[in-house]
Formats: sequence, structure tokens, C-alpha cells
Amino acid sequence: MHNFIFAAGFTAFASAQSRVVEAPPPPPVLLSTTKSGVLPVIPSATGTPFAGVDTLQGAIISPLPPNPSYTPVEGPAPSQTNQPAATYVATLPDSMFNPLVGDTVQGTVEAVGTTDGVQFTVNITNLPNQAAYGPFNWHIHTLPVPDDGNCTATMGHLDPQNAGELYMCNTAAPENCQVGDLAGKHGGKITTEGNFSTSFADNFLSTEEGSPAFFGGLAFVLHTGNTTRITCANFEAQGAGNGTGGNGTSGSNATATSTGGVPEFTGAAGKLTAGVAAIVFGFAVALL
Repeated sequence: MHNFIFAAGFTAFASAQSRVVEAPPPPPVLLSTTKSGVLPVIPSATGTPFAGVDTLQGAIISPLPPNPSYTPVEGPAPSQTNQPAATYVATLPDSMFNPLVGDTVQGTVEAVGTTDGVQFTVNITNLPNQAAYGPFNWHIHTLPVPDDGNCTATMGHLDPQNAGELYMCNTAAPENCQVGDLAGKHGGKITTEGNFSTSFADNFLSTEEGSPAFFGGLAFVLHTGNTTRITCANFEAQGAGNGTGGNGTSGSNATATSTGGVPEFTGAAGKLTAGVAAIVFGFAVALL
């Protein structure tokens, strides 16, 4: 009987572990020193020293206006033309990473390699209330979504040129933006109510495996107005013999060292999972 009760408790624990969900966001953290992919250089100040910027889950909450004279640490992103004719689709999951917004966002982001770059088609439905949570930012991130759905494990934006986030994307010079900053390069944050759709060609992302700008297997992430992550999905290769697994990570050139360290599970998602584990395990033990 005891073994049965323990097994039941362990099964409940395993089920609770299957999908990580976001808890209320932590307080902002002041960043005043360099951080690759976020604040790669300290801006030169005239008059007063740089006082730092507020970040949430590792991202700058309020970037500065575009700076026409700024270029990434590794130089402008090279143009990516004559791409392999591969198709990748990120399909948003049925369960929300951040259920606190009260809506289950659905949709797909399709990307097709062409001779003129990568053609994207974005269709997103059932967006949360704009007044409460918008406008919504959307990017490609450095790492894939793990099997437990933890969007914070995808790290920062795909940024092989190390442009960082201090300045908003200058649409007049998209080669100087973060490569994964889809919103910045292609229309800005989502401000529409309910649904959003758009299509565009991106000349700096790549469908060629091995390229620093290759996004196959990486994560598409949707954010609230304060940078909190709402939902995410991996770009999975389409067609026979694509070699991708269930979470679309096969074929990706992403590694933990691509951003300088082991993925950080930022925010409160990890804490929430640990709390669930403690509750379920304590319940099982108490019945023994």
C-alpha cells in the first residue's frame, strides 16, 4: 500500500514537472557593467557617468532610442542571400509559459530560405489585453526551448555580431541590429488587439546550417511590454528527412557556450517548479 501511495505521488510530481510555468516576475536588476549580447560596451557619456540600465530576466527594459553612429562589436551583420530552400516553422504550444496573462496565445512563424534572404510569414492569435500587457516584443533567441517549455532557458536574442540591447534597432541600418530582433527590424512591437499577422524578407538570418545566423532549432519568443516572456516555440524543419526531434533542436548550431556560459533559468520559473516538487513529495511522504 505504501509503495502504491509513493508511486502515485511520484507520478503527480513527474506530471507537474512536464511543463514549467512562469511565476510573477522578479524585481528589475540594475546593469552597469558590460554583458555580452545585452550591454557589450559602456556608452561614452558627456557630462555624467553611465548610471546603468534596469533589466528584467536579463533583458533591458527600456532601451535608448536608435543611435545612427552605433555598430556592433563584431561589425555589421553580413547580408545572407541565396539561402538553401529549407522551411522552418515555430508553432506556439497549447499551454502558456506565462499563464498569468489569462490568454492562450496561438499561432505560427514560418521561415523559408530564398535567393533574396529568408521569407517570414507570421500569424499570431488570441493575444493578451494590450492595455494590461502590451505592446508585445518578438525575437529569435540564442538557444532552443527545452522539453519542459521553459522560455527563460532560451537565453538572450540571437546576436552573433554582439550588437546588444542598449539601443533600439535602427531600421535604416538593420545590419547593425541584433540578428534575432525580428520586431526591431520588421515593424516594431505588436500593438494590435487580438490577432497579428505580417510577412517580410530578412536579409541577415540564414537557413544554412553552420552559419552564425542560422536559426533552425532555435526559439521564437513572445514578450510582454516589460520583457517578461509569455510563450515560445522552436523553429522545426519541415519535410521528409528533416532530422529534427519533437522540440526541433536537431540541426541547430546553438550551444551553451554561444553566449558565454551555461543557460541561466532566469525569472521565477525554476523556483515555482521546485515548490511544486516539494509540495507533491511532502504529500507522498505524509501518507506513508
